[in-house]
Amino acid sequence: MNRFYFILPLMFLSTIFTAQTRTMELWPAHTFRFKLNKQFKIDVENQLRANVSTGELNQFFTQSSIKYKSKKTRLSSGIRLIQEFNNSIENHLRYHIDYSIGSDISFRIRYQTKNQLGIKKSEGDYFDNDLRYRLKVKLNVPDTKFKSSVALEFFQHFETGALNGFNKYRWTFSGEYKISKKGKIGLNIIREKQWVYWNPKTTWVLMPYYISYIKKREPKKESKPFNQFD
Repeated sequence: MNRFYFILPLMFLSTIFTAQTRTMELWPAHTFRFKLNKQFKIDVENQLRANVSTGELNQFFTQSSIKYKSKKTRLSSGIRLIQEFNNSIENHLRYHIDYSIGSDISFRIRYQTKNQLGIKKSEGDYFDNDLRYRLKVKLNVPDTKFKSSVALEFFQHFETGALNGFNKYRWTFSGEYKISKKGKIGLNIIREKQWVYWNPKTTWVLMPYYISYIKKREPKKESKPFNQFD
């Protein structure tokens, strides 16, 4: 009997540490990319997120961002308008800015803040802030249009009235192929795991995407008038 009372707490603790929720999601996306020059480009992305396990739509967003690229550094800033489909449609606005350094092996730090539109602070609405730290390694195959990479990202959360600190991490395996001068296709396989919650959630994501290139129109060259005496 004494052994039973000794084993029971151990069984309870093992249940705590192994309890988790697994979901499968689909995030199809399409991006219009406009290159201003060799350093600057503008992206407009539309993405839909759905829970495959339940067959429900989670959210849809449109994000506009401007990106700067040099040999080993990158800067980016963007605004995302989000529609979340809960019991009702909630509109959120998210802003981010990030800096990354490196080429084949790169490190990126991103600050992002999100707020629900139409809700006052007195009604319980506070800014949802995160710092994100990502390490990315390129796995490119030489002499081919196929590019691949693997990345590990940690999320640090800051929000009034919420559980703050490092709350999740994300693995991302990416592969993309340039099909023509007009665009490229790709697929991200994501595994995201929560850390600090009672019932930590593990999410697997398939993210197929297509990027369309929009080029500046070059001015038409004026045709030289024909002169038979030239």
